[in-house]
Amino acid sequence: MRKAGESLTIEHLRRALAARPAERLELRGHDRAAILVPLLDAPDGPALLFTVRAPHLSRHAGQVAFPGGRLDPGEDDLSAALREAREEVGLVVPPEAVCGRLDDHPSPFGLVATPLVAHVPWPARLRLEAGEVSETFAVLLEDLRAVEPSVEHRDTPFGARRLYGYSIAGRRIWGLTGNVVHDLLSRLAAAEALA
Repeated sequence: MRKAGESLTIEHLRRALAARPAERLELRGHDRAAILVPLLDAPDGPALLFTVRAPHLSRHAGQVAFPGGRLDPGEDDLSAALREAREEVGLVVPPEAVCGRLDDHPSPFGLVATPLVAHVPWPARLRLEAGEVSETFAVLLEDLRAVEPSVEHRDTPFGARRLYGYSIAGRRIWGLTGNVVHDLLSRLAAAEALA
């Protein structure tokens, strides 16, 4: 895998994501959603791009998230994740930039979300959809790895769940988004431990 100081390449990322198959979750009565997890090839090192949801939204207002949303009729996870990234933040990601999937995550709002990780050149021009996103920010993977996440245990309709939270740079990344971050960081760490 990677040596200290070596940049995270698309091949490293693909191998880390392929090392363990993503868990697919099917819940009766739940619609499908897709999330794009933009892993930026930033000058200071690999970073994740997050959005802050618009403050007037009825659900998750002001919360940190990745671009994503419900699948349109006839759409698959990949198409939906790429469409949502384009619509929400103007990020155009070619399908071949998607390196793999993370585990599905249930939402308390009747959705099952499939996160897809994409390796994205950075900087890139963004165009925020003000009706959905108030701002974006990036956090270096190295900085996220240095945070000891909080863990909440919750009983949900899907059973007992752990919710991971990351407090960094005055932001709180938690809930479904925190769980997606935790899954990605765990996979990268496991792949590096095998190197």
